[in-house]
Amino acid sequence: MDEIGNAYDAEATAAERLLGTAVSPDDPDRAIIEPWANTVAGPILDVGSGTGRWTGHLVQRGHDVTGLEPAERLLRIARKSHPAVRFCHGSISDLVLAERRWVGILAWYSVIHMGPDELPTALATLQQALDPNGTMLLSFFSGPHLQAFDHPVAVAYRWPMADMRHALTEAGFEVIDQHGEPSAIHAHMIARQAR
Repeated sequence: MDEIGNAYDAEATAAERLLGTAVSPDDPDRAIIEPWANTVAGPILDVGSGTGRWTGHLVQRGHDVTGLEPAERLLRIARKSHPAVRFCHGSISDLVLAERRWVGILAWYSVIHMGPDELPTALATLQQALDPNGTMLLSFFSGPHLQAFDHPVAVAYRWPMADMRHALTEAGFEVIDQHGEPSAIHAHMIARQAR
């Protein structure tokens, strides 16, 4: 994952141009993220917060959100773009040592660069960081087969819906909502700790 952080840190990547620093009024992801955030009665952790656009957007809407980002350059951009918002330098693996639990975890395309060797550990770490009464919103690239593909920053993976659901279940989650079409690449799931 250090290589991924370095890739996003590279000036040549210009991730801020890919991601932007603010959420536009017509961003279709608002219809997914905002309703989920409204169900979270407590602090939210935005893992892989990038330029801070979703962290800042949700804070503006009255939510208690902290951004967690491994790429130092993106962290600087986030802090400059959203100076009143909390951002921490770190990755999912750093949550292993964290004592705090989050009522909501936003993992918006935060695990797309993780293959089958890395994803199970990351999901288990997120499960441990989630409050027993909390939920996680996870988005990813989907496809009919587990497949690596060239992403503008670094190699990313497409996961079949059933495989991602299985991976979440194995990590101790219960999937309570999912959306993904066989012909579409974008998918998301809402999960909570298994009862």
